Amino acid sequence: MVRPFKDEVERYGHYSLAAESMYDHPFQWGSKRTGPDLARVGGRYSDEWHIAHLKNPRDVVPESIMPPYAFLAEKPLKAGDMVAHLKAQRGVGVPYTDADVEKANADLVLQATADADATDLQARYPKAQARDFDGNPAMVSELDALIAYLQMLGTLVDFKAAEAQEQAR
Repeated sequence: MVRPFKDEVERYGHYSLAAESMYDHPFQWGSKRTGPDLARVGGRYSDEWHIAHLKNPRDVVPESIMPPYAFLAEKPLKAGDMVAHLKAQRGVGVPYTDADVEKANADLVLQATADADATDLQARYPKAQARDFDGNPAMVSELDALIAYLQMLGTLVDFKAAEAQEQAR
């Protein structure tokens, strides 16, 4: 049972909703929590903040015990075949369309490309973000992928729908 305390909601924002992770495979909810809750980190910090934090966490959070991940900026992203990945996800219930699956590999690169025309991508995924996330337009890096992921966390939540369910109780 989730008990949202007013002071926690004011400090950390709305509690996580089951609908946010309903398509996670494997399902990530458990009883052990280590580290901060990143459920609402999307859009909270700039790309530049994430770059600095991931390269040397203590530059932005002096008391941080997180290790640095500067090497991610030097590693080209080798994502593999996203078409196969989306087909597998669709097989377990994630509602990807044929167009989503067909364009998966191109969409991945498009999302981390500076000045890209993301019109089609945003028509299929209205809240999708497309830009060079890591400040290096010459390469799509693992840092691009991680920052793109972090910038989306919590941005797809429909809090209005959750409020209606809470009020119905």
